[in-house]
Amino acid sequence: MRAYRRALRFVSESPAGHVAEAEARFFPGISADVVAASISRYQRLGNWRLDPAITREQYEAALDVFLHAGVFRERFPFEDVVVPPPA
Repeated sequence: MRAYRRALRFVSESPAGHVAEAEARFFPGISADVVAASISRYQRLGNWRLDPAITREQYEAALDVFLHAGVFRERFPFEDVVVPPPA
């Protein structure tokens, strides 16, 4: 969990160009400028929160997507699926 928290902080707070350099190998054939611009947009949208906890609202929204896509056929209770992240 510590590594995940560090990764969230890195993508949230580092300059987009720096994040793009670190992630370039995952996007072969895509220019560094395009990757950096995309990361910058995600940062401005607030896509990466520093708190890794999954809220009930986030869980329900994701579950709606999975149900609509046919991945799941039933709703699973939040309490049965989500646990707080360790400190």
